[in-house]
Amino acid sequence: MKITYRQALKEDFAYLFSLRKESMTPHLEAEGVLLDDADHVRRIEYRFDCAKIILVDGAIGGLVKVVEEGNDWELIQIQIDACLRGQGIGKRVITDILERAFSKGASVKLSVFRSNPAKELYQRLGFKPYLDTLTTYEMRATT
Repeated sequence: MKITYRQALKEDFAYLFSLRKESMTPHLEAEGVLLDDADHVRRIEYRFDCAKIILVDGAIGGLVKVVEEGNDWELIQIQIDACLRGQGIGKRVITDILERAFSKGASVKLSVFRSNPAKELYQRLGFKPYLDTLTTYEMRATT
């Protein structure tokens, strides 16, 4: 399975909106966070300049949004298409981010809902909680 990336485009918006709602709604609801469509749109638009489409064997398979600035990068979003989850794609994408960040002396931080099982993956990849909120774990991986 070959994973590559390309810059997200305005033409990808309908896919990104659908992906976000499908992948995030269960976690938002579990935490009692209610978002309307406008909230989802704002979240997609936030740092869109950093959004990359994940291509799996050349086909669209998800989104990753990473701010690669300074010594503390931020993994804002990673969403894998439902039909591709559980195949190690997220792990490979995050491992790639960590390798790039660490090679530049940067750490990587993220926020994950407490109810999101992805937190276990993040922990296995070396992320450690540095702040707990009512709904999220703020985590960071360092070299």
